[in-house]
Amino acid sequence: MTDGVFDVRIKEYKRPDVRGGIVIDGFPSSSLVTSLVASYLVAHLKMDQVAFVESAHFPPVAFVYGGKPRYPARVYVEEELKLAAFVSEFNIPLGLSRAVANSLLDWSLKNGCEMVISTLSVPKESGDAVIYGIGSTERSREMISKAGIEQLAIGVVPGVPGVLLCEGRWNNFDVVVLLVEASEDTPLFAAAAMLLEALTKLVPRIKIDLEPLYREAKAIQDRLRSLREVAQAAERKPMYG
Repeated sequence: MTDGVFDVRIKEYKRPDVRGGIVIDGFPSSSLVTSLVASYLVAHLKMDQVAFVESAHFPPVAFVYGGKPRYPARVYVEEELKLAAFVSEFNIPLGLSRAVANSLLDWSLKNGCEMVISTLSVPKESGDAVIYGIGSTERSREMISKAGIEQLAIGVVPGVPGVLLCEGRWNNFDVVVLLVEASEDTPLFAAAAMLLEALTKLVPRIKIDLEPLYREAKAIQDRLRSLREVAQAAERKPMYG
């Protein structure tokens, strides 16, 4: 779709059946935690890539896995679970947040999905990490309450998650943002594990074994950090040639 001067398009390899399903927003803003959550879901559930997201404002790079090029923003699906995930390793600039969020919502509605869940990490000065939930509708807030997740009473939700919440409220569409408030001493994988645990409470049909996340945490974090650094460098100058 086109949103002002920003053009964000979703191109599908195939049309999945995710009617009545849930979409995970894995577009990071400032932290790798969001990427870690979405990437772990995709790998652990062996989700299938069905589309990619492109924009002239995205980094001009191809990420290569197993000898195959991949777009820097992709869409994966696990049809049996009726679960889709948007995954990216690079930070979405704040100026692109509205266009990206609206494209994700448009795809969700077009494919008959019923809810979008976004994750976010925000800093705190000290103390243990805490999980909060924010819902766009009364239905989504009831889900958060039933899952035993504390609801954020007051605060600011920036970037794509913030736009998703506002657009969800306007369209009476269920959006939940799971927010982890963590100090700098909290390892990324620990914050991601907290968000994944909250996600499984919110959507019990999603079963996730977190042991590999703890076991392979450093390797996963290093890989994501490396990909992000490549994307940032590509925005400044060509990598090769």
